[in-house]
Amino acid sequence: MFLALQVSLSAQKEPYQNAFSVAFENDMFNKMDWYYTNGLQFLLYHESLQKSPFDRVLLPFKIREKDRAWYGLTLRQELYTPRDLEDDTIRAGDHPYAATLTLTQQRVVNRPESGIRFTTGLRVGILGPAALGFFAQDIIHRITPSNPPKGWDNQVHNDVILNYDFMVDKEILRDGVSVFGLKGIARMGTLHTDFSGGIWYRLDIGLDYFERLGPAPDNTFNLYFQMEGTGRFVIYDATLQGGLFNKTSPYVIPAESINRLVGDIIMSLVVEIRGHQLGLYQHLISSRFTESGWHGWLGIAYTYWW
Repeated sequence: MFLALQVSLSAQKEPYQNAFSVAFENDMFNKMDWYYTNGLQFLLYHESLQKSPFDRVLLPFKIREKDRAWYGLTLRQELYTPRDLEDDTIRAGDHPYAATLTLTQQRVVNRPESGIRFTTGLRVGILGPAALGFFAQDIIHRITPSNPPKGWDNQVHNDVILNYDFMVDKEILRDGVSVFGLKGIARMGTLHTDFSGGIWYRLDIGLDYFERLGPAPDNTFNLYFQMEGTGRFVIYDATLQGGLFNKTSPYVIPAESINRLVGDIIMSLVVEIRGHQLGLYQHLISSRFTESGWHGWLGIAYTYWW
């Protein structure tokens, strides 16, 4: 699952209520260039977004008086490729070319007294050539520089994305500077349908995970490290199996070759200085289909708060 720095405006009138964030992910930092190979994400949170009609379908439906809530929009592009970008033919057993472009209405709710965070999103978008995957990867390869990819003509065809994603974090143990927690994730829709569960650990100088999303208003400097591990049960993955409605894609991974149990490990290091937040995160994932191996990518995210 993608680990980005959340930017937000709290429902309460507090400092750092507005923010904008940009995140970039690529597996070239792991000396790879295949499977999930590139991601770009922009986030904007503002209290006015709670007036969106789509926010009404996000959990929890009722915001309590002591809750701290953030409402936002996320624009995200993801690119997936096979191992050999020089080959313009289809290789059975390898990852298909695929691209997604989504817009997500999101809500994040902290319940400090209970040590719980809810993150809910309604995603809409497009899978296929309309997501501009070839265009984005071609630009990256020209900048790098490296040979341009040759197989995007065989990518998964256009289809609609409609997904409902829900995540809950629950604190189970804490001391002065660290906290252990449990995590549960459910993603349901035409892009991903899967369920995950796992644990996480956070070492934080200014430990107030369930009080905020961005920098603490009264601290000029903070540094934290977080690590999480989850196991995922996969029912459907359109980046491998193609769209749910459009079955004309030239090549997809058959359902019997999908690995139903997948493991994820995410490690992140974040520096906060007043209204600025900079994070690095490493994502490792186990094999997603029969003939694939483990994969990893590095991400960097910057958030400006005001």
